[in-house]
Amino acid sequence: MNTVPRQETSPHAPEEPLRQRMRQFYETSERYKGLLAEHDEAYHKPFVELVNRYAPPHSRVLELGCGNGIASRLLNRSGHHVIGTDISALFLGEAEKWQQTVTHDGEHNLEYRVCDVLELPFQDEMFDVVCSNELIEHVPDAGAALSEMIRVTRKGGRIIICGPNLCSPLMPLIDLLRLIRGKPGRPFWGETKRQAFSNSVRNFHLYLKKRLSSKPQFLYREPELGGQVFGGDGDSAYYANPIDLEKYFRHHGLRIVRRCVGFSAKGKLMSICFPRVSLYISMVVKR
Repeated sequence: MNTVPRQETSPHAPEEPLRQRMRQFYETSERYKGLLAEHDEAYHKPFVELVNRYAPPHSRVLELGCGNGIASRLLNRSGHHVIGTDISALFLGEAEKWQQTVTHDGEHNLEYRVCDVLELPFQDEMFDVVCSNELIEHVPDAGAALSEMIRVTRKGGRIIICGPNLCSPLMPLIDLLRLIRGKPGRPFWGETKRQAFSNSVRNFHLYLKKRLSSKPQFLYREPELGGQVFGGDGDSAYYANPIDLEKYFRHHGLRIVRRCVGFSAKGKLMSICFPRVSLYISMVVKR
């Protein structure tokens, strides 16, 4: 199965039917909820540690696309005032029991809200830190999502974005090597040797094109929103990559603190040597 990118026609005009279909999928998919349930505290620990590294003590933190709410809960335990948001009330159902009572200054220590990252219901410059983990690849309008992140972050605050680099030419090569050794590749992306090789060549061309462009070039795909969930980011709508994010933030006057951090030993080495083709996005930005 080959995935064909579609070039965005407007940076702030998502395809409304797709946006509605994605919302309905996340609001109703019990299978996807089950997939998120597998993401325990250990799974979220690297992301939470990264946010804590760049968040001042007792920060007002907004987590976007918080899913089952565990990362928001961990950030709250670290002493931050946290609002965790997700587009799906279904996903947040279990997390609501963790909400804390109001503090002495009238603010919630931990709160969960259902909202869309493309239209955040918060005032300008309201948060010290805005963060997301494995969200950006699931938005049908990356430019609008990034714009909203900037809007609600205070001047001097941090934006932290983590997620798979779906334009890395290295991941399809890893799929290809796994397939050659008789192991399975990733669903949707590297199910056959031919597909893995083709995607690696395509991603290398995308990398060169994006590096040479003066502006971000957001590319989108038709997400798999069928009844079964196979994982592997088959439901992603945006070919997430750090080059787009870097160019977008710089164009809007923000400073890139870290292009890529890396979580594992290999990831840290990759973040130093090849941050723009690293398998995982872990970007820190200062407004």
